[in-house]
Amino acid sequence: MSPKQRISTRVLLICAAIGVVTGLVSALAGALSGPTIIVAPVLYGIVLTAHALPGVLAQAVLREPWVALITHLLAALVASATQPAFIGSYLAAVVIMGGVQEGWAAIGRYRRWSAGWLCTGGAILGVILGLTAGLIIGMKHLPWWGTILSVALTIIGGVVWSLVAVAVGRALGRAGLTRTHRG
Repeated sequence: MSPKQRISTRVLLICAAIGVVTGLVSALAGALSGPTIIVAPVLYGIVLTAHALPGVLAQAVLREPWVALITHLLAALVASATQPAFIGSYLAAVVIMGGVQEGWAAIGRYRRWSAGWLCTGGAILGVILGLTAGLIIGMKHLPWWGTILSVALTIIGGVVWSLVAVAVGRALGRAGLTRTHRG
């Protein structure tokens, strides 16, 4: 691994800080998943896509390769500690969501970090999640129009959570988190 490819301690510490906070958000989303499926299954995609927050936030703040996967893994560890019943789901989020986010960043050659680019990645993630989990949940619990609405809300959820991550990332940047970071 060349010096340019090494991940600095500073980057790892920022990923850890983001991972802890977003891991708590993921734990809350995990706890809300069951009740949402029972009470309002059409809204499950919005809850599910909350798990995209760690990777997008790390990418918005750090703008480097691998930070989405690292932060997702750390968030999954935190979420698993608070909601151990969902450890498999949290680890799946690392692979699926972190993988899609890293893949999308790689397509942009790790040079595109605009809100639009990150939100497009969120929409792609929403499509993938909507056509898998959204369809499965929708077909079990909803009429055909509800299933379509569920998939659409999952896509919207991916974009909305990406926008939240970008807004928080910009606020952290204004607060000086990335001031001395050389990425």
